[in-house]
Amino acid sequence: MYGGLHSPRSPLPSEGALLEIAREFTPRVEARGPTPVLLDLRGLGRVWPAPEALGRAILDSALGRDIAAHVALAFSRSAALLLARARPGLTIVPAGAEAEALAPLSVSLLGLHPDHEALFHRWGLRTLGEIARLPATGLAERLGPEGPRLRRLARGEDETPLVPTPVPESFECTLELEWPVDGLEPLSFLLGRVLDSLCDGLRSRGRRAAGMALDLRLVDGKLHSRALRPAAPSAEARTWRTLLLLDLESHPPHDAVQALTVRAEPTPSRPVQFSLLDPAQPSPERLAETMARLHEWTATGRAGTPALLDTHRPGAFVLGTFAPGPASLRPYRPVGPRAVLRVFRPPLRAHVALRDGIPAFVAAPGIRGAVLDRAGPWRASGDWWDAAWSREEWDVLLSTGGVYRIFRDLVGGEWLVEGELD
Repeated sequence: MYGGLHSPRSPLPSEGALLEIAREFTPRVEARGPTPVLLDLRGLGRVWPAPEALGRAILDSALGRDIAAHVALAFSRSAALLLARARPGLTIVPAGAEAEALAPLSVSLLGLHPDHEALFHRWGLRTLGEIARLPATGLAERLGPEGPRLRRLARGEDETPLVPTPVPESFECTLELEWPVDGLEPLSFLLGRVLDSLCDGLRSRGRRAAGMALDLRLVDGKLHSRALRPAAPSAEARTWRTLLLLDLESHPPHDAVQALTVRAEPTPSRPVQFSLLDPAQPSPERLAETMARLHEWTATGRAGTPALLDTHRPGAFVLGTFAPGPASLRPYRPVGPRAVLRVFRPPLRAHVALRDGIPAFVAAPGIRGAVLDRAGPWRASGDWWDAAWSREEWDVLLSTGGVYRIFRDLVGGEWLVEGELD
């Protein structure tokens, strides 16, 4: 037997509301929207000897959630869904009486295409029973495959099997504390307990955590939230505890912790086949811990992988997540001599004396000398719509030795030494 659960209330309840009611009775539930919901009730005869008692229990569960619901029990899925949408209260259809129960219902319950609905109206078809009595061959000639399908639905005949709606995966763990804790050492012990349970659940379902969110409810009622997303997913509780503690050292809560909640962002586990011939790759867990420690020791934005920006501004880059790809052995190819610019970060402020608009003397911290030779200028500018920049570059050979790249910031009007050419 199958059950149809429908709520005619407007606005409709959320999809989760009817699903929760249905899953109280059976795990095999199909929902293609907020309403109706189809229940597979086969095998419940031992618990509910009478169908009336089962249907009444489903209605009472909906009423307990303040949801006005229609319930229909039938031995075909299509009949249960159509009757639940059409008839209020509880409807029970004996086996073999599906077509008779559906006969007086309106054809609008089939969810017809507007063209088909208008065609049935011109033919004078108003009920499902009138469609059920039509010959299948004639409907196929006029409507194609859709015609016989609508006839089978009007007769309460099933076409497709029930496809259970999967239960949404939720990897979240909350720990309420009897007494508040202050400091990272006791919090580390509590995080270990929570993360052990959470990571066990991830591994049991073949998942890893691509990210982890931590919510700390403080004594003053405020919420201290942190979120981490390392380079590689992991299901190791020790790794996640280390990463969270390192992050909390840099961003500690301002008050004692009353409760903590950890949420994992699951991702499928992807086993990797390593090679005996390729160089060994770093462990993703150890790599994530190392990068977290580097982020703690360095200033914000000074640890990661540099990536060039799509701009003409010299030296423009950002630091992203460090995630090395697979190692590849490239053949050695000798190259000829070429100049390399060793960039000073930040550029050195300089005093430059000009002669006829050309640099003649440069003085900067650790650099001083007359200009013996030069190349330039090269002028570039951009980002006029935001933080505009404009510069004039020169490569100069100084009398004290060394070739340097200097530039004048045309917006700020100062000279700087960008780096040394080797």
